[in-house]
Amino acid sequence: MTTETAAQAGGTGAGGPAAGQEADPPMPLQLTCPNCGATDLVMEQGARFCEACGYGVDEPVTGEEEPSAFQGPKPCVSCGGTEIDAEGYCTDCGDLQPRRRDRMEVDLGVVAGISDRGLRHHRNEDSMALRPALGLDGRNLVVAVVCDGVSTSERPDEASAAAVSAAAKLLLTAIAAGTPVGERMPDPEPGPAPAPGPVETAVMELVLPSVPPAGDESAGAAEAAEAAEAAEPSGKAGPADLRLISRHAVAAADQAVSDLARDADHGNPPACTYVSAVVGAEVFVAWLGDSRAYWLDERGTSRALTRDDAEEGSHAIEAWLGADSGAPEPHLIRFTPDGPGVVLVCSDGLWNYVDQAADLAALAMPGAQTDPFGAAARLVQKALDSGGHDNITAVLVPYPVPASAEPSA
Repeated sequence: MTTETAAQAGGTGAGGPAAGQEADPPMPLQLTCPNCGATDLVMEQGARFCEACGYGVDEPVTGEEEPSAFQGPKPCVSCGGTEIDAEGYCTDCGDLQPRRRDRMEVDLGVVAGISDRGLRHHRNEDSMALRPALGLDGRNLVVAVVCDGVSTSERPDEASAAAVSAAAKLLLTAIAAGTPVGERMPDPEPGPAPAPGPVETAVMELVLPSVPPAGDESAGAAEAAEAAEAAEPSGKAGPADLRLISRHAVAAADQAVSDLARDADHGNPPACTYVSAVVGAEVFVAWLGDSRAYWLDERGTSRALTRDDAEEGSHAIEAWLGADSGAPEPHLIRFTPDGPGVVLVCSDGLWNYVDQAADLAALAMPGAQTDPFGAAARLVQKALDSGGHDNITAVLVPYPVPASAEPSA
């Protein structure tokens, strides 16, 4: 069953916006082009390419992209030299450089992430995809997706890569296009709080009932559709319904992973976990498995936003994406921060070593709010220094997301 929850960080922090109220910083949302490094790229409705180099700015960035001709050579990880031969060896010190998937780094300014192979695995089976977006209402949002390939399945690295790409593309496309009024989810009714999970969970103030799937002609679904159509003309698109598109993104990711299955998989088709966050005025998180999302701040209200699909103390996951997943319904939460902080989306390679939100905040804050890439590097390095037994992925999204740029005269 789908778990949809609204969570609110208790109380209003001093100097912060009231709960549920969008913060409106004075600066516009400026992006760093991942292709040429231009830092004056401003998100505008309908903008699709960086004016400096032509890079498609509405595509998710994963860190697996081919190196750009606009970027200088990546320095040697051992000596800092810049001459790397065709076989991947540094000509100065002779060390073999990591493969592209071994260490994927993305820094877009308003969101950043690092995915590292770790010290024990022979390949990186984690993947990430991230990108800022602009909704039909002119508000800026940030999309972040992390998937962790199930090591006991076939080609888990391909599974995670397919999942993050499919989910992020759907989220970005849906945010830009909006949601037709007749397809929007009805507002939830209050319900009982869920039982605490095995991790430091968020304060769950409101449980949302499962929404009937498309085509369900139940009375509740029919009444919701009639009410929406009465309010506005049918088919008119408004800002994207983030609950709805988050569910669709999980379905798209599940299909993408399922499509990788082969007869030769011997009953272990490609599979992966899933967690995504769409950060705007509120934070919408969807997940399956044991990849997690956290809220980190300096006010003492840091918390885990997800609860693992696994028995307490176990890594035996009970939900995943793939041909043998049974098309599971994702867990969904809506979280309204009461002040500044950071949303962390990560794989178990990080929280294996640091699982308490307060400890993660101590490592990441306050620098994560202005330098999310530097904070991601500190978190990943902590996991490496602690043993690095698994692949490690950390994506950080500072909150509040900067306000939209004023339209030019």
